[in-house]
Amino acid sequence: MSLTTRDREAFELARSRSFSDAYVASIDLELQARRLTVRAYGALRRGERATFVGTMTFFGAGDLRLENAAGAFPESVGIAGFALDYDDATDRGSAELRGRRSWTLTWTFDGLAYEEHAAVLASLADELPGDP
Repeated sequence: MSLTTRDREAFELARSRSFSDAYVASIDLELQARRLTVRAYGALRRGERATFVGTMTFFGAGDLRLENAAGAFPESVGIAGFALDYDDATDRGSAELRGRRSWTLTWTFDGLAYEEHAAVLASLADELPGDP
């Protein structure tokens, strides 16, 4: 068995992104569902300076490990690198998220989804047309 077509497309899209100019916005772990969601904020598209929010949801997450010898996470959430791999023979993927200040988060998974959108900053003082 291997990744479904949808998961394979998400896998390839996430692998094509550059996370070295990004920051961890949030990490959510749903234990019972074995689902890990990582949101990153920054210049995710190679060769572009525009800011995006990328959300990666990993299904069947396991073997979660955080190495944090310098005690720098979560105070330093800058991403130094992100690596994804998938082994069709074992039907398991692995991910490694490395921080700029000596922390590493690793896990395994059996499926994933990737969503990305432009980061839009809006002031709470802004009013939408038609608002009183």
